[in-house]
Amino acid sequence: MLAIVYHFHVLPRYRAPFRHAYQAASEPLRQALGLLSHELHDPGERGEAFSLLLAWDSEASFVRFTRTWLGVWMLNGMGLERTAFAAAIEADIGDPGARPGTKRRHARKAPEAKGQPGKYHY
Repeated sequence: MLAIVYHFHVLPRYRAPFRHAYQAASEPLRQALGLLSHELHDPGERGEAFSLLLAWDSEASFVRFTRTWLGVWMLNGMGLERTAFAAAIEADIGDPGARPGTKRRHARKAPEAKGQPGKYHY
């Protein structure tokens, strides 16, 4: 199983449209081949990000999803303009069965100078 968590740093005034976009995508997501589960966690405080957890049966299923219209749309901010985000979209990618703290690389790694090792940006 492959678990991927996307962090969307949405500005407060765009949070309602972001939630609505995710709700609109829920039915097509249920039909995605290889997707075992998906959850969107709301940010707790003003400076926190939405977290979208996607659990896949394999890396091949995830790669196939990224090549669909739904995958491209979701992973590029669900239709919101870049100005709706306070920071770049981040992804934590790993295998839940792997050793804790290990990540698989999928996106380009952010510079270590930014101070968040293990975070990936699109």
